[in-house]
Amino acid sequence: MVRTGPALLLAMVNPLLCSPGFCSGQRYTPGVSVPSGRVGEPRADGSCARVAPMPSPDRSLTVVVTAHRLGAMVEDCVRSLRTSVDDRIRFLLVDDGSGDDTPERLAAAARRTPNTELLALPRNVGVAAARMTALEHLETDWVTFLDGDDWVARNYFPRLFDEVLAAGVDWVRVDHVASRGKQRILTRIPDINRAGRIGVPRESILSARTSSVDFAHSWSGVYHRRLVDDGSLYFPTELRTAEDRPTIWSLHLRVPEFTVARTVGLHYRLGLSTSLTQTGDDRQLDITESMRQVQQLVLADRDAEKFLPKVWKTWAGLFAWHWEHRARLTPRLRLRFAREAGALLDTADQPELQRVVRAMPESKRQAIESLRRTAALTNPRRTASLTGVGR
Repeated sequence: MVRTGPALLLAMVNPLLCSPGFCSGQRYTPGVSVPSGRVGEPRADGSCARVAPMPSPDRSLTVVVTAHRLGAMVEDCVRSLRTSVDDRIRFLLVDDGSGDDTPERLAAAARRTPNTELLALPRNVGVAAARMTALEHLETDWVTFLDGDDWVARNYFPRLFDEVLAAGVDWVRVDHVASRGKQRILTRIPDINRAGRIGVPRESILSARTSSVDFAHSWSGVYHRRLVDDGSLYFPTELRTAEDRPTIWSLHLRVPEFTVARTVGLHYRLGLSTSLTQTGDDRQLDITESMRQVQQLVLADRDAEKFLPKVWKTWAGLFAWHWEHRARLTPRLRLRFAREAGALLDTADQPELQRVVRAMPESKRQAIESLRRTAALTNPRRTASLTGVGR
């Protein structure tokens, strides 16, 4: 587990159990822990007491919400959570060392939302480490995730959790709604194991087409804590982006059963200028380390030979996309990305990689060829032959 030093853990607040004036007057002070007390009992420091104990942990769900420098936007997210208030569900709001007014906004939201805690990290550690820290505070047997700039439909989590408990498996995936402005697009995980049909995740790893393993979002699933305890569900804390890629492969390789829920209601916000997917700094280069870790996971698997072509196909698709959008990177970062991505592509079986690239759309194929030519220029000693790639 990641070690992040002291964190602020605000007590769960239920405004229905505390007097209105008492709750509204609670003050959030960064770096100060708020002690718990009996339900409805004012404390000496003027804070609210903890709510009554949650139901049995095996019938309870924690929703981990991570936020970094989101400001007012995070209030939309928490406002949507209030429509999912349920005795079985607790919300853990994690501020990842924002350094702005985000933690104060989260603290105010926690006071107004039953069964809610705030975990305020003293410094920015990245979303992967923030999630791992949240998992250290997990008290329920079920967990899911939500990004602080997204939101959910009314009564989403209670309906989803009902379906999870009925499924009887440790991993239930969810579809989502891609939201850009007023546009809404239902995005389904391409898998037949849904609506009550149980499947084997590793059998959904296909090399020929887009499959469940390509939908690498931590929030697109509900997980039993057994998957945390056995290491199947983890987030590489050294990755600042693409941290969900090793996670999704680990789950597909190690979890024995899964299904896709009927319930839909998570809105994934697209097109934000502040999103990590839109940044042009060196965090984008973590995609190469993420893909290297995916290959290491597969190489350690009994069916490595079967799954490696899918890994290389994923590399080609992602690296082509990043190279097509290289204008957002500085010239130095472009060369570094080409060098690192090219070196990783060199570790693939070259005849198989050539077949993969030839089958790609023309623009993607040209992007991979350009990337590898640039990589060769950055390291003249590379021995991998580029002749014939994509031809």
